[in-house]
Amino acid sequence: MGETVHVTETLRDAWQGLPRVVPTADKIAFAQRLLDLGFRSIDIGSFVSPRAVPAMADTGDVVAALHVPEGARLTALVANEKGLERLLAAPGIDEVLFPFSLSDTFQRRNTRCSRDEAARTLDVVCRDATAAGRRVYATISMAFGNDEGDPWSPEEVADWTGRLFAIGVHEVGLADTTAQADPSRVAQVLGVVVATTGRMPSLHLHATARTQQALVDASLDAGCRAFDSALGGLGGCQFARGPESNVSTLALARRLVDRGFEVALPLDRLDELDSAARALAAGA
Repeated sequence: MGETVHVTETLRDAWQGLPRVVPTADKIAFAQRLLDLGFRSIDIGSFVSPRAVPAMADTGDVVAALHVPEGARLTALVANEKGLERLLAAPGIDEVLFPFSLSDTFQRRNTRCSRDEAARTLDVVCRDATAAGRRVYATISMAFGNDEGDPWSPEEVADWTGRLFAIGVHEVGLADTTAQADPSRVAQVLGVVVATTGRMPSLHLHATARTQQALVDASLDAGCRAFDSALGGLGGCQFARGPESNVSTLALARRLVDRGFEVALPLDRLDELDSAARALAAGA
């Protein structure tokens, strides 16, 4: 048997930027279907201002209605202490996702605070979430470059990855928010991060159908064994610019199998789930 690659289905990122808000009942039914079929890691939503992200205003209701099998993990995003309080009051969420940006410009647009302020908030989030028995997963957006004109280097990515681990996060994910990465940059960044921190991050890639496979291959070759993806290849950051979307779960799973890796997904049902995700997004 080959190595197992961990895949998180990011329903939050798939749904939050759609032209239509997916009805709560449809979210519950689709997420429960995934859990029942064997998905074991789902980024289910966020606890942020409903004015900023109205599509996620019902996250608490969605989570409360789900039956989560033993061994499955739900993740939800928070951007501040108020959001964390709401998350901790919602049973069934095992992991807190915190968005940190290497680009100060993007951090201010995304969460209305500076990069340094975000790091201080993350310190509090780690303390309170850990005390409540939750894991903390911090993503570094703009980790492969940015279109804001802000400074970027692999060394800075590695430095901040180390700082976030030192703050107390359990896992760091590198996000290619505006699809700046190519295979050589993926290999370079992961190599520097691992050499500096001794830890391999997970990856949240945004790509096109044409570029996805090469990026996944470069990530696997560099040693990455954890990815975020979305059925239907839906989503992408609504606060960033560009046509790129999340890595397709269906295409990712097929590539992993082709490469000889194991993946804990219902491989025989992914085609129908991919179509169902697209139909749900379109309101069909």
